[in-house]
Amino acid sequence: MSTEPPITPPTQFSHQSPPIKKGPFYAEHKLEQVQRYRYQKETQQKTDFENADELFKFLGTPTFGDLADVHFSATVSRSDFLRKANSMSKSIKEEFFKDTESKVPRGHVTDTECRPDITAAFENDFGGDDTTFWPCIRMAGEWASTGSTSEDQETKAISYLHYLLLARPDLYVAQGMLASEGSMMFLVGIGGFGVRRLRIGWDDEELSKLLYAFIYRTYDPGHFADSSYKLDPIVDEDHRPTWTITIGVESQVGGVTTERPVPCPNFLPLYASSPFDTRTHVFATPGKGADVDGKKLTVLKDQVCRIHNRFDEHGILELVHKSKRVPGVVEAVYHKSIYLPSQLDDLGVGRVKYRHGLRQLGSPFASIPTVKEMLKVAFDIVEVLRFLRAKRNILHRDISTGNVMYVPTSKDKQDPDTSTQDDEVLFFSEYFLSDRVQSKEAPNNGTPLFMARAVDRGQAMPPPSFPYDLALYPIPSAPELYAKHYHDTRLKTFPPSPPSSLDPIIKRVDTVPWRHELDHDIESVFWLMLYWAMTAQPNGGADGEAEHIAGTAWCGLTGNVVDRHSLLLGIQQGIIAKGAFHSTFQPLDDLFKRLAGILYSIDRHWLHPSEKRNDPEYFAEAFQRLILEFLITHNNNNDNSFMNQTIDSNPRETEPPSIQVPQSSTTNQMSHAASQGKRALSTAERSDSKRRRITQEAQTDRNSEN
Repeated sequence: MSTEPPITPPTQFSHQSPPIKKGPFYAEHKLEQVQRYRYQKETQQKTDFENADELFKFLGTPTFGDLADVHFSATVSRSDFLRKANSMSKSIKEEFFKDTESKVPRGHVTDTECRPDITAAFENDFGGDDTTFWPCIRMAGEWASTGSTSEDQETKAISYLHYLLLARPDLYVAQGMLASEGSMMFLVGIGGFGVRRLRIGWDDEELSKLLYAFIYRTYDPGHFADSSYKLDPIVDEDHRPTWTITIGVESQVGGVTTERPVPCPNFLPLYASSPFDTRTHVFATPGKGADVDGKKLTVLKDQVCRIHNRFDEHGILELVHKSKRVPGVVEAVYHKSIYLPSQLDDLGVGRVKYRHGLRQLGSPFASIPTVKEMLKVAFDIVEVLRFLRAKRNILHRDISTGNVMYVPTSKDKQDPDTSTQDDEVLFFSEYFLSDRVQSKEAPNNGTPLFMARAVDRGQAMPPPSFPYDLALYPIPSAPELYAKHYHDTRLKTFPPSPPSSLDPIIKRVDTVPWRHELDHDIESVFWLMLYWAMTAQPNGGADGEAEHIAGTAWCGLTGNVVDRHSLLLGIQQGIIAKGAFHSTFQPLDDLFKRLAGILYSIDRHWLHPSEKRNDPEYFAEAFQRLILEFLITHNNNNDNSFMNQTIDSNPRETEPPSIQVPQSSTTNQMSHAASQGKRALSTAERSDSKRRRITQEAQTDRNSEN
């Protein structure tokens, strides 16, 4: 298959203004399935072109008078649309459009199976079955079906722009169309902005010329494209296409700043999201990467942000590593601001594309192969979070399976240029935020599935009701070696203590404003660990009789803040539904019960400043003690096979739904506990909390095939 045949613009055209099998590298490094890739019509704005002249201007108006080879008829009929469009295409270069209603394009970064009715691509990019790769598609359209409402038809057509922008990082603007009985709707999807449209009747005399201009712009994207991207030749139809991304590296020569182009070949798309908002694309190379002033660049990330946005990812990474490299955090080796085309200025897009180059590459947290490795990584995550908060005044704010990378030690040693040396965890820095720039108006940050409950609410969890019938959870003791090492520091700050009565240490009046703190990031680590444990099954476990994730447990994990609060109570009280973990990993019950006890006991916001548990580092300290104790206990235990059992690449699925599911005793117990005032949230908040959470079967980065 070819990529992009060159074309010569006519002088008269003046510018006035089935899912593809994943390769082994892709399967291993695929990021963040805990997100909604699909198009959501509420997430972008739609505006109309006032008239055909405004659309001509946006496209780059052609001069039609001398186009002898093109016949602009008075009307274009729906039934004759494809023939007419291909006739125009051929006058420019070659026939371009195909009716692909039943064909699924291949090679999309999100594995979508949506099927555009109309596909425009170069002839050499189509296979024998008239299918092509998403990165080769230049326009996608829809035949309006008679059984759908006009709104549904438009939503479906716009969804193709959503997926096209995800698949085509080289396009600032994607083009589409909706052909209905009475009219043609031209659609343009603008990255980081939204959708613009123009509906025009089949009998409108401007339609023929608009169609020509629209087709020409698909051949020659011009200002619609980022020329730093070039699709690599497709030589293997079983693997996703890769890109060569050319970056400009500045250097000083004799006091003069020059910029040299540095090609970054064979970069594979790992992640793409939010095409009409903070449009984000992440790429990585399985090779040695590109050389940037002696440093290897293996990951590239493009993200569209508002101009003068307070979030400066590159600056924060430089702050992290300001005096020396901090183990466990990715290093930035390149940064550039790329301003969007001036032709988009009139729209008031007000955005800029930030390009970041990172040195290290790892696998997602969900790909960690054993319980033992997962717990070691979790311990290290907490340690790095503590360091960043204490020494750099930085909170991460988005701990998730895609933002924590795992680097196996064996791979680490093979490539010193991109290694993490002695650490086995990397923070992918998408949401680093510095405390120094925190504002009261800042939205809650994080991936909903892993977000701390208080962050989800935007305020502290409710205090327990009086009289207090629960004691404050004990401060756990520390393993011997840990205690010796930190005897004069952490052990003095957090000496072990038994359960305490709440009455003398709880504040009666809320006088301190709530804010995101370290303890909230530690709670995110808990949800990350729980997600791994719920979806893990032994290698080969998918081949035998399946052990499904209990529906009550999965709904608790993926539900709203009330659901997760109830799940936490169920874990802490030991009444979590059977089937939350695979039977092989059932010993994890005890660890999660104790961790849940730390989190559920009381929000530290309500404790007196003198109380040890009111220290933002307390959760971190308690977690590290409990995780390390569990590792030591089961490392010395003769029956520790579950700790080293390799997990299957396929995650567990949730139990099949039934029409009527009576409440289990576990659900009744948790509901009863909530109704008795044990940190229950209000009914109003239950209905108001509508965070985006996934309620489908567990789909993780472990998937190697759909």
